[in-house]
Amino acid sequence: MTVLNRNFFLFFLLVGVLMTGCTTMDSSGVPGGSPYRDPGTLKRGEILHVPTGVMVSEKDFYQLTAGNRIIYFGESHDNVYAHRLELEMVKALHHRYQGQLAVGMEMFGRRSQKDIDRWLAGKMDDREFLSVFGRDWSILDYPYYRDLLRTIREQRIPLRAINVSCSEKMSLPHESKELNGGTYPQPDDPYQQQALAALFAGHAGGHGHLEMFYGMQMLWEKTMAESIIDYLDSPAGRDRKMLVLTGGFHVAYGFGIPRKVFKQRQWPYTIVMPTTPAELEENEPQRMEVDFPELPLYVADYLWCIPYRNLNDSRVRLGVQLQDGESGVKIVLVQPESAAAVADILAGDLITSIDGQIVRRSQDVQYAVLNKKIGDCSHLTLIRNSRELEVTVLFAAPMKKDTQAGEQKQ
Repeated sequence: MTVLNRNFFLFFLLVGVLMTGCTTMDSSGVPGGSPYRDPGTLKRGEILHVPTGVMVSEKDFYQLTAGNRIIYFGESHDNVYAHRLELEMVKALHHRYQGQLAVGMEMFGRRSQKDIDRWLAGKMDDREFLSVFGRDWSILDYPYYRDLLRTIREQRIPLRAINVSCSEKMSLPHESKELNGGTYPQPDDPYQQQALAALFAGHAGGHGHLEMFYGMQMLWEKTMAESIIDYLDSPAGRDRKMLVLTGGFHVAYGFGIPRKVFKQRQWPYTIVMPTTPAELEENEPQRMEVDFPELPLYVADYLWCIPYRNLNDSRVRLGVQLQDGESGVKIVLVQPESAAAVADILAGDLITSIDGQIVRRSQDVQYAVLNKKIGDCSHLTLIRNSRELEVTVLFAAPMKKDTQAGEQKQ
């Protein structure tokens, strides 16, 4: 059995296959690691050059990768340390290559590029941008990416949406079958096919539509590879390097996006994967066991040892279900024992403002709550039975996992 990041498996729910765009993995213990050094023995902050087993410093890493056109970073989506490392990489690469860095992100669909450009230019505020992020990814994941995105904007770094847009994902299974003569596209790399089949079997127990899963994975990676090539070939990207941020399995072993790009453009590249030994898992274990095949491939060029921590024990929730309407943002459900329930907020209340900001749609409320931490308060103005009420909500503790979807617009 091989140990992999447990978030890796969320991707393999067939309903999830239609609604999310990625997988993640933890490379510790994965076959294909360095033949000279067990990744599980790495210490925090150490960087391992996988083919040689040689440890390199952070300074050496940037010098060694200076000649690469693309750096692929295979993140764990729910690891705060992975996102901190991405932020540091963006800062370091921007400083080293002034005016020559672009960032490509799986989290945005290509149809969102015009909105991203508006936000980068200061023509869209953060609350509106949250809807752009939520359209292709998940609003609840925005705190993981907030500092990174703000730094990209502040430093005027081009940000490229490289993935399939959410609106396209729902029709892709049918389109992919039609485009391939009645069958779904299959992996053209035998090692990738082995890996995908093992992961699908381990998660779904052999149930579900394996061909559809193959087809979705191939179409997403094809789209991301084409997006990277199109930008780096364009006048705007011709003289730039790109840092590509995507889920680990899209770049691990090189048989996903990197191979698809390299087959068309022989640009030098580097694959970097975060790795987390068990003793550096801080608030939850991130690994599960799966019967993963032995692959004669290196998992990455470099493994960067970081801790693992998600936001599950620090998130706050208002604990309501919201509905946008002509009369305003209506609370249609209040979760029992939630922050809203404790503050005597009721189903049927209309929210007109939160923390002094006018509320026009449910995402205004979501944005305000995303900026809160345990111990903070929010001040809401409500309309109840034609009367205006002022309510203070205390975010005392995170809510249970089964109520985390409560604030999503229904």
